[in-house]
Parts: sequence; C-alpha cells; structure tokens
Amino acid sequence: MPKRVAPQLLFSGFLLLFACRERAPLRIGVVLDPDGLRGAVMAADDLNAGGGINGRRLELRVVNGLSSTSAKDALTAAESLATDATILAVVGHTNSNASLAASQVYNERHVVQIAPTSTAPLYSHAGPYSFRMVPSDLYQGEFLAKVVAGDSPHPRVAVLYENDDYGRSLRGRLAEELAVRDIQPVYDAPASVVDAITDIPDIAQAVVRARPNLIVWIGTEGELRQLLAVVQRSIPHVRVVASDRFSVPRPHEPNAQVLYGVRYVRFRAADAASPATRALTARYERQFHDEHSDQFLLAYDAVRLLATAITAVGTERGDIRDYLAGVGTSRPAFASLDGPLRFDANGDPPPGYHLAEVTSKGSRPIPDAWLDQ
Repeated sequence: MPKRVAPQLLFSGFLLLFACRERAPLRIGVVLDPDGLRGAVMAADDLNAGGGINGRRLELRVVNGLSSTSAKDALTAAESLATDATILAVVGHTNSNASLAASQVYNERHVVQIAPTSTAPLYSHAGPYSFRMVPSDLYQGEFLAKVVAGDSPHPRVAVLYENDDYGRSLRGRLAEELAVRDIQPVYDAPASVVDAITDIPDIAQAVVRARPNLIVWIGTEGELRQLLAVVQRSIPHVRVVASDRFSVPRPHEPNAQVLYGVRYVRFRAADAASPATRALTARYERQFHDEHSDQFLLAYDAVRLLATAITAVGTERGDIRDYLAGVGTSRPAFASLDGPLRFDANGDPPPGYHLAEVTSKGSRPIPDAWLDQ
C-alpha cells in the first residue's frame, strides 16, 4: 500500500514550486541587427544590475541571422517567438520590410512588438500590438523636402531610392512634398544595387548625365559609398543628403572618404544629448571602439519601456499592450533617453528629425537652428 504524504508536506512542496516559478526569468524576444542587439543587451544588463523587474531577472531570447531584415526570415522568427509562451513581448525587427511581415504574426498571437527603427507608413496600421520608437516616413518625406529646398535657390536634385516598401513609400512622400515646393527632380529612379560590376556604372552614368547639384539618397551607407566613388569622378562637388537608412558611416570601410560631407537624417539630436545619453555613448565607445547608430539607443529605450510596462501591470501580454497604448495619454509619458515618449492611437511617436554630417572624424551634428531659416 503506497505511503500517504502528510498534507503539510504537500503544501510546502506547492509553495516551493510556486516560489521557483516566481523567480524564473522574465523573457523578451529580440530580433535586431548587431548594433540594435548591443542596445538591448546593455539595457537588460543595466536592469538586472538594479534588481531586475520586480525582483526577477530579465532574459533576452535573441534571434540572429537575416530575421531582422528579411521579410521571409522575419515570419519564421515571429512564429517561433509568438508561440513561445514565456516570451512576453518582442523588440524588432530592424527594417520596415521585416517588421511589417512579422507584425501579422505578432498581432494574430497577441504579442507586443516594438520596432525601434521601422518607418514605413503601413506599419501605422499593422495592428493594435504594433508599436515603434520612430515616426512614420509621412513626416520624413516632408523633412527631406525642406532640406532640399534650403540647399540652394534652384536645386537640381536627383532622387535615388531602394526599391522596397521603405524606399518606395518614402520616395513617394518626398515627391509630393517637392511638388508642393515646385521642385522637379532631374533624375528620379530606384537604385537597388545588386551587382557592383554592372549596376553601379549604369546608375552612376545616368546620374552624371542628369548633372544634379544635390543627390537625395534613400538607402544604405554601403551602396551610396559605391555609387559616389563613380559619380564624384565627373561631379566632384555634388552634395548629398541621405535618409535615416544611411545609419552611421564606417570610416574604416573602402572609399570612406567619398562620404565626407554627406548629410543624413537622425532621430536623435546628438548635439543636445542628455547626460544619460552621453554616458551611454561613452560606454559604447569604450566597449566597441566605434560610433553607435540611433538603433542602439532606440533598442536600449525599447527594452526599458517594456520593463516599465511589466513592472506596472505584470506578465499578461494583453495587459502589456494596454499599458503601452496609454503611454503619454492615460498614463505618463515614458522617460526615454531623448525626452518624454508618447504613442498616438497607431502606436507611433510624434515626428522629430535631425541632421548629421559625415567627417573624417565621425559624425558631426548639424544644429537644428537651420530649420528656422
């Protein structure tokens, strides 16, 4: 006959099991490029050093590979994270293509997604569980048009854009804003450079034939560097303004000098950085010996924001979503590194853009005073 277990022992065992569950780590998914991942990891380390979230350690489940930028891979990553009951929310993905694809899964599974750097206007309508740390390109197009109009009295502008959701939507908005200012581009075409041998010379020669004095580049730093290496042979003093996808130049890359003088969009005002941002920047430079991108700071803030929500309302996915939806309206604004953060009804923050310029010593912030001219 089996032995009977004393009720008090059963109760003690239940308490022990409950206590172990309470001490289990809290988990957030992260699907970002290396610089964004650095921000997420640093935020988690800082939170854990301060005692975690309500006494529980924060753990990141990181998905590497192409999942942060490829729509196809993003779907697979999103399904893996969303079906993991221990994942409370996700920070990702890196670009608009991947974030839009993954948002279908996250909204269907009721998992909060915070996209640090995805700007496509369509993301505003991805669903109630989709939030982002940067504004829609509806506003960046207007900002870039203002930069073009302020460049010279009669700008001869060439517009080159990546032929994807991000590039097409931002180019479309820019075209509308340029038309309002009676500016007609002398060249306007996609520039998805795939084959460095055949595509770059063709695109470059088309740009040279148009004789622009200003290029608006809606794409990455690496592709622009390759293109300018050809264009500047014929138009050595052509000016360039790039969108946010340009990110941060890498001075150690080949032909980096062709980028000197390029102005590009940033979401953070580096010349007016808070003490906390300056301290975080110094830590980054000490650890990685490089200049960080905006994604590093935005991912850092996204993890902190989720920690704030979980601290306030607990671990139910729906409660976390409801908390974020009220940030800046029914709840206080979030104290981000760049100041108070609020979300509108679409999970978008208000617009705010700044310019930086590439120099031989790294990025130089351009004071925002130029906007008032």
